Amino acid sequence: MSEIKQHAVLTYISETIKSAIADAKLEKQSDNIAVVRDGNDQIHLEQLSDGTGNITIQITDKKEILYSEDLLETLQNIEEGTESQKELYGALSSTVVVVNGLSIETDFVFQAVKDCFDTLSSSYQFVKTISKRINGLTISFQFGDHKFQLVVVNDPENVTITSDLSEVKDAKVKKTIESDVTKVQQALNKMFKE
Repeated sequence: MSEIKQHAVLTYISETIKSAIADAKLEKQSDNIAVVRDGNDQIHLEQLSDGTGNITIQITDKKEILYSEDLLETLQNIEEGTESQKELYGALSSTVVVVNGLSIETDFVFQAVKDCFDTLSSSYQFVKTISKRINGLTISFQFGDHKFQLVVVNDPENVTITSDLSEVKDAKVKKTIESDVTKVQQALNKMFKE
């Protein structure tokens, strides 16, 4: 049986993950699919390319091993340390890494949204994620007894947050939430886009 030759980007990223997790094993399933096994758990990596040569690495990590091993920042800056390998460095620099449906930066934005609302008031509570896409998500929040939804979009130039306050009947609470959404959006743009 011949060894599977994988794309350089997939090989580099899967080897980086394997090396960071003690006793992990790497299984090459095809030229564009790798699995890193950590005991009974696994991280599934798939390299996708569009017609113009842009590469996306889709990672499915159901047990959130990458979070517990603190590897998101490493994956965000995956090209660091490869500067002497011009071709690999260029490919890694333009690669989008997506973990569990979100780009890594969007995941950082999501965590910051929760932190910002928590900092503004202990009355805010994250309820659940409703939907995800690579550069955004829809999430459910609660302010006291008042439920509302936020749509967070992480574009290259800015982060936008829109709110659906249709379930909030109290005008004063609605005004407070609207004001806080504006504050959080401004804070996120300072953190991630300036």
